[in-house]
Amino acid sequence: MRNIILILLTLIVFTGCRYGEPTYETFEYNNNWNIGKTHIPNLNPNIREIYSEDKYIYIFRNSPKGCVYGYLTNRDDKPEKVIGWIIISGKEFCKEQKNFTFQI
Repeated sequence: MRNIILILLTLIVFTGCRYGEPTYETFEYNNNWNIGKTHIPNLNPNIREIYSEDKYIYIFRNSPKGCVYGYLTNRDDKPEKVIGWIIISGKEFCKEQKNFTFQI
């Protein structure tokens, strides 16, 4: 029994726990955290589309369900970095819960 509890606690600590009601403010905070970083373009090259002459957009659909949003990145400079994000449709569904994770 002790081993099972230890395994469950380890999973919660390293994979995270969600708590509270889903809110737009949490969704906004999580998306703003990605601005200036390069992991969105590096990990998602298959969803890149041209947004304008100087920007690409990476569109995420149904994450959370009903919400469609995109990260804007620079086209001209390397490395490609997130410079902003926009909601394309379903703003009323763009809500997330706060989550706690322990990261090394």
